Amino acid sequence: MIGISFYLNDQFAEQRIIEASKSGVKRAFTSLHIPEETGHLAQRAKYLLQVAKKHQMEVYADVSKHTPTHLQIHQLEDLASLGVTGIRLDDGFEVEDIVRLSQFFKLALNASTVSESFLNALFTAGIEANQLVGWHNFYPRRETGLDEVFFQQQNRMFFQYQIPVVAFVAGQKEKRGPLFEGLPTLEQHRTVNMLLAAVRLVEEGISNIYIGDPEFDERIVNALDDWNKYKILNLRMLTETLPACTYRLRPDRSRDVVRLQGTRTSEVINPIQTVSRTRGTITMDNERYGRYQGEVHVVLNDLPADDRVNVIGKIHPEDIELLELAQQAYSLRLIKE
Repeated sequence: MIGISFYLNDQFAEQRIIEASKSGVKRAFTSLHIPEETGHLAQRAKYLLQVAKKHQMEVYADVSKHTPTHLQIHQLEDLASLGVTGIRLDDGFEVEDIVRLSQFFKLALNASTVSESFLNALFTAGIEANQLVGWHNFYPRRETGLDEVFFQQQNRMFFQYQIPVVAFVAGQKEKRGPLFEGLPTLEQHRTVNMLLAAVRLVEEGISNIYIGDPEFDERIVNALDDWNKYKILNLRMLTETLPACTYRLRPDRSRDVVRLQGTRTSEVINPIQTVSRTRGTITMDNERYGRYQGEVHVVLNDLPADDRVNVIGKIHPEDIELLELAQQAYSLRLIKE
């Protein structure tokens, strides 16, 4: 489901590959023709590809017709022996090139630019739909990421032929140079929480998602797995009152709060910190609320102070965006930050 990206001039690339593999990630993307890459390109590329192969990482490489020259190999087909499973083809490859390369690799077409007429030309030449993947670009410059409507139109073109589609999300913290603005496919995902962006892509039918930036965050990988398998929403919290735990949510969803089941108590809870409640606040009903005493809520919409409700903490600021998913979740896994 989730994959990483590694880059030849990243001094931590080997470490990231190994850490991701240990966390269960088995897919990686790399580029073998970005102009900014300098230095001992050929040796570095071959070494990192072997590291990925050793750790059973399925690598898709972005290539151009100049890649063999850059890597000091005879032809693109030689990449297979270096550990490349699939290639993502830059513009400029003719139909006959793609047919030939399909004998050696899984083929990823540029889903952000390819036309249906080109797809049909491949089918006419003998390429089967199950040999192809639609793979969107990432966009380093702000304001150039894809429009959502266009993205959906391109995806529908691939989906009608049952061709899976891949897209990128930006890293949560570390951004790749030279612009350091994130590497998403959709412009609207450039600055949002990585997990939220990934979930939205899954909802669009995207089969595999890659973190475009070099950052690897095991927490995000685990959180996405929890969401996709169990609809558990992982949220970091800042509180000294509530224990870290996975809490089941009530099936009848409230407009203003998320209600955690099994939190009511007969123990006396005195009124304290009964202040206004902004989105992301964690609250506990005090003794003045009678039988609701102890019930814990996470606030979805700003609410006024209520002397029956204690404020006991808040969701980590970086995770408040994830409350957009709360109404779809079955459980909340609250984690102490």
